[in-house]
Amino acid sequence: MIQPYQQAFAQVGAAVPRILLPADGVDLHRFSVIACDQFTSSPAYWERVEEIVGDAPSALRMVLPEAWLSRQNAATPRRIHDMMRRYLKGRVLTDAGEMLVYLRRRTSTGVRRGLVIALDLEQYDFSPSADGMIRATEGTVIERLPPRVAIRRGAPLELPHVMVLIDDRENRLMDRLEEQRDSLTCLYDFSLMQGGGHLEGYRVDDPKLLLEVAQQLELLRDQGNGFLYAMGDGNHSFAAAKACWEELRPTLSPEEQQTHPARWALAELVSLHDPALSFEPIHRVVMGVDPQQLQRELGFDAACPPDLQLLQPQLDRWLAGHPEASLEYVHGEEECRRLAAEAPDRLAIVFGPFDRRSLFETVQKHGCFVRKSFSMGEGRDKRYYLECRRILPETEI
Repeated sequence: MIQPYQQAFAQVGAAVPRILLPADGVDLHRFSVIACDQFTSSPAYWERVEEIVGDAPSALRMVLPEAWLSRQNAATPRRIHDMMRRYLKGRVLTDAGEMLVYLRRRTSTGVRRGLVIALDLEQYDFSPSADGMIRATEGTVIERLPPRVAIRRGAPLELPHVMVLIDDRENRLMDRLEEQRDSLTCLYDFSLMQGGGHLEGYRVDDPKLLLEVAQQLELLRDQGNGFLYAMGDGNHSFAAAKACWEELRPTLSPEEQQTHPARWALAELVSLHDPALSFEPIHRVVMGVDPQQLQRELGFDAACPPDLQLLQPQLDRWLAGHPEASLEYVHGEEECRRLAAEAPDRLAIVFGPFDRRSLFETVQKHGCFVRKSFSMGEGRDKRYYLECRRILPETEI
């Protein structure tokens, strides 16, 4: 029998997922690692993660850090899929049941609250002209999808680092969950590695509370004229999930298309207006250049750069004619300046604060921002992998 909350979530492009978590006895400090798209220019960070993890079960074995993309070969996806199956069969991961997970993440800017949920990929379109319920906030670089698609295609599990924004100006959804926290079962409570802060997770499976959550999302959907979810972090991973679903969908019967687990993708919802959500610009480091000459040619001052939406297209055109140069996207002003200072042929371009209040309105009126316009917090405050979900039917694993 279909529950009222299930019908309500379907109306807002979502579902209550069946969550897998590390089994009792697994060291969560070593299992949980930061999003794979962080510290891409700092291999030392990931080398330290490798040292911390050692031989322990870890999400590190089920993802490919982008800092190691150059190591990827045809066997990489198979190796990752095999490890996922090993963790399933060896009961490193256990079925925690059907639920949402209310999160409290202590970061450098306070306690950020989130909600792990499954979103319907049928409601997502990453094209700049999209007008659906789930939209990209930045341009999607199609060339960046193949490595992600290769890993998700045929994978038995997904581990999300995707963070999706809701325009909940009064933070009513998260406040309601916080009010109920004392009555919720705590699933985990531990410190994250590498200065990532602290993470708590709580089971949300009461039918009445689930219905309240769905109704609050429905209200936000109506207030946004049908636009409910904006991609925050992990846009390319979510786009890869969409691409894999579009590959798979034609091979399924109409009935299977309605229920196949790959139709949904796990994500963490975060209020755009959460006081602990630090909205940061993503800076640039141009490498392999004469810094002064580049600024003269493009007519800008890196100490006071123009609006990124204007500068990025100029940089793209210039880089296309200078194959010896490259561009790095860097989270955190300190990291940006440190990276640029490592060599004289590098230029740091540091941008000012990003106005979060205009995000939904801008996307609704004008489409996507240029790629890598903003980031939600400093690098170490990003989402860490922990919750998993099956994306293949159990009979195929």
